[in-house]
Amino acid sequence: MLKKENRLTKRKEFGYIYKNGKYVYNNYLTLMYVPTKLKNPRIGFSISKKTGKAWLRNKIKRQLRDVVRTLTESLNPSFNYVFVTKPEITTLNYNQIKDAVINVLNKAKLIK
Repeated sequence: MLKKENRLTKRKEFGYIYKNGKYVYNNYLTLMYVPTKLKNPRIGFSISKKTGKAWLRNKIKRQLRDVVRTLTESLNPSFNYVFVTKPEITTLNYNQIKDAVINVLNKAKLIK
């Protein structure tokens, strides 16, 4: 689980990132990010119903949270992030999801 200070929770915050953020993507994820003045990076997840049934969406979200939790220290702290999944992510296992997250962060040059 992500620390409380690292979570995006409010609809307004997600909306701001969707509207004003930059984005990069690969076959499985889209990463939206926007600069912030806070000390800690704040991270949110968006899993579409196109991904599958509730149990599958929850499983993907748990795996994404765990991957991002392990990478939080190496993220650029001056940004807020939203990870949006694509339906193709259901074919991946944990290590492949981790590779997809690292790939999208490297594309955006947001990982140390």
